[in-house]
Amino acid sequence: MSMQRAERLLKLEFDINYINVVSRRNPNEHAVIRLIISPLATPQEIRNFKESDLEKKGKDFKIRLNSGSRIRISPVDEKTYKILRKVSVKNKDERIFENLDFDKIVEKYSPKETKYNASKLRKAVIEILEDCLFFGNENYVNFLILGKKFNQVRNFLQDFHPLYSGIWDLEDDEVARDFIHSYISLMGISDAKMIANEIGESEERITNLLK
Repeated sequence: MSMQRAERLLKLEFDINYINVVSRRNPNEHAVIRLIISPLATPQEIRNFKESDLEKKGKDFKIRLNSGSRIRISPVDEKTYKILRKVSVKNKDERIFENLDFDKIVEKYSPKETKYNASKLRKAVIEILEDCLFFGNENYVNFLILGKKFNQVRNFLQDFHPLYSGIWDLEDDEVARDFIHSYISLMGISDAKMIANEIGESEERITNLLK
């Protein structure tokens, strides 16, 4: 891989991570962001989402995504599943996100120097995941988009999708520390209180991560 491509992928990963983290302050908008990032939902699939589209079967978390012309069953990470349950619990039979502007939501939480919309964010996640297809002829990203080979796609996502491991949720301190240092470098902000307010973390945790 060329240095230029490696740098591009690192920037894409930071941007996706940033959008996911800073959107946490608004549960409904964060749920929309996670629908794009986790099962690669399109705007039409998000618009048609209902609480009844979620299913837990054994250790599998599934979501039915309806684009009007077709339906696909996709794996979804456990945290996204729980967030979607929580935001839709009072409106089980309704389209939860029907009246939201997904492009404006994504743009709202984009890094200042790089504006994303729903399509651009989805493409960024696809590029990150496709970079993980090291060998063989199986294109699990395409199978995810088409709703095929559920078990194989689930295994691939569990191994390589950062939401499944919690990396893009900053659950691990070492991961969070790396993100904070990238944030300082790319955003030009080093004040712990400002960073904490921006990404929805406690000032105490940010201060400790910067030590």
